[in-house]
Amino acid sequence: MSTPAEQQPGATSPDPVLADLRASVADMRATARWITAAAAGVGALVLAGGPLVIVKDLDDVGDLASAVGGILLAVAGAVWAVWRTSEVLTPRTATFDDLGSPELDGLRELIDRSPADFYGPRATGPDALRREHRLRLTVAFHLEALLARESDAARAAVLTHEAAVARRNAQLIQRLQQRLLAWIHAWQVRQSLRRARRDTLLASLLVLTGAVLYGTAPLDAKEKPAVVYVCGTGAEAPANAVRTQEDPCAR
Repeated sequence: MSTPAEQQPGATSPDPVLADLRASVADMRATARWITAAAAGVGALVLAGGPLVIVKDLDDVGDLASAVGGILLAVAGAVWAVWRTSEVLTPRTATFDDLGSPELDGLRELIDRSPADFYGPRATGPDALRREHRLRLTVAFHLEALLARESDAARAAVLTHEAAVARRNAQLIQRLQQRLLAWIHAWQVRQSLRRARRDTLLASLLVLTGAVLYGTAPLDAKEKPAVVYVCGTGAEAPANAVRTQEDPCAR
């Protein structure tokens, strides 16, 4: 027999908790798409045309090495940001075994504060939830088998009611399982997004450093070559020759 709480109506109605969790995952993935587009756009803006503008000013090997190193650093930063953020968009399958992974420590702490909200009034964990679901289905199958052989109308009515209750309870437990899997999936996406935000910030610093490096490559100070003038001791210049102040040999 089931408790009144388990026989609540509307067991097959849409689950608002599942809808909220799926909407949260969709929002987080939309945020990841925005971050990916922004990182790619910044990388393209920084690198587009930059090398072509400064290439004419690269006049030694040091300038060239600095510019190439800056470009590679900026490209690496943009690729890193896009790659890490794209992990949020990667399809993934959540299982009950994932609940034991270190990245879900926060979710386990949340469950421990109110286990009944996640496992129901009887189960104490995912394994117990699975056993409870199998038990309810077994009871329903057994009652339906008895009902098929029952000829007494009164007993058939009782068996019909109990079989329906067992089916409904199995559906409620299945809904708890779906909710738990949705929580696991949403938490995984959340953790991936948090890592993506952190790594995107670091990648942006790499892009900025690389842009500054190749942008300032031709601006390094260079010593002007020293000019040595050798004044000859030969014949003097003609009298009508014009001597200017810029002539270092002028007397």
